[in-house]
Amino acid sequence: MNTMTAERKHINIPMSEMLNDRKLCREMAREISDRNEITGMSNSQLSCEIFAHAYVYVFFKYVPDFIKKMNKAQSIYRSVSDGVDIEDNGDSLVRRIFYRVVWMMPSIR
Repeated sequence: MNTMTAERKHINIPMSEMLNDRKLCREMAREISDRNEITGMSNSQLSCEIFAHAYVYVFFKYVPDFIKKMNKAQSIYRSVSDGVDIEDNGDSLVRRIFYRVVWMMPSIR
């Protein structure tokens, strides 16, 4: 039996403090969706994921130095600073909930 598996699409959005803008994230999500770059995610899910990565990236500069030096904090920062990796069908449910919670956080600039 010959089964073909569809290749999952993946994009990386380079990290920038400019992504810490909900309106820009909504626009980017619409463009990604319109170009069919990613499937299986709503515009809202895309917006939240892009924004959450940027929010954590920007927020990190306010984290006390002793926390920044912790392995887990460094791992999180490396992950968000590498850009926003998005693939078809999105992340796990737990991460999607986290992205939504971050979306509702007060703005930081």
